[in-house]
Amino acid sequence: MLPGKPKSVLLGLALGLGLLSTAQAQSSSGNIVGTAVAGETIVVRGDDTGFHREVKINEDGKFTIRRIPTGTYTVVRLRADGTAGTAQTLVVQIGSTARVQ
Repeated sequence: MLPGKPKSVLLGLALGLGLLSTAQAQSSSGNIVGTAVAGETIVVRGDDTGFHREVKINEDGKFTIRRIPTGTYTVVRLRADGTAGTAQTLVVQIGSTARVQ
């Protein structure tokens, strides 16, 4: 091998690992949990991610929304009569669970 080649190989490996770490971080997700009144619908929107999900609340009132991309989300409760509650902003982080109040 020529002098300097091992350094370029190591640099290439380091850059490759850095890109792999970035790709994994971008695909990571978290969860949102909470309780609501049966018949309500929870609407989750992420302006940065384009994520949108609606969950209809059953009798026990508990809900979990899994595998949400990391980012900032607006959560709104839609009552059974169609009126909206106060919007709440949540931050979903890698591997964490954000709670709707």
